[in-house]
Amino acid sequence: MAAIFWSAITLCGIVGFIAFIAPDFATRQWVFCLAKWKTLQFKRARLNELKLFTLVTRLHAGKRDIYIFLTMSSQIVAVNAIVSAGIAAIVFVSLESTATLKTVIHLNIRFAESVIVAFMELIVSFGLFAVLFGCCIRLFRRLWSIRRKLSNYEEYRKDVIHRWGKEEVLKIEAEL
Repeated sequence: MAAIFWSAITLCGIVGFIAFIAPDFATRQWVFCLAKWKTLQFKRARLNELKLFTLVTRLHAGKRDIYIFLTMSSQIVAVNAIVSAGIAAIVFVSLESTATLKTVIHLNIRFAESVIVAFMELIVSFGLFAVLFGCCIRLFRRLWSIRRKLSNYEEYRKDVIHRWGKEEVLKIEAEL
């Protein structure tokens, strides 16, 4: 009995020591991963912002026609919204016609079964539409942002210089 007691005490001591030391190692690794992720996010944000600045600078300098760019981009947004509504309708009709969801629900009452299945089909098609339409909204917001930055180009340029440095701005402007 005493041997089991001392074995349990020893085992608890070993487990306790490991539990005491393990968070230190895990914390270091966790902090390292978060710091690495933060630097990668910063680099990605910088790259995206400088790409946007390059586009706005080209549009402002006349190297790229603003009206054609905005018209084409707006048409892409409109077509994407129409296609997303069409795809949602096609999904609804195909789910209704193939009775895919009717095999999932095991109810004997025909009316309740059809109501539940129709509701699930509506949820699936509306969810698909919402996701695709959300992409359209995001693209439209980007176009609106470009338009706003073009209207206040000098202020936007000063902001980019302040944020990312004059060297980056001069390098982008030299490429034009």
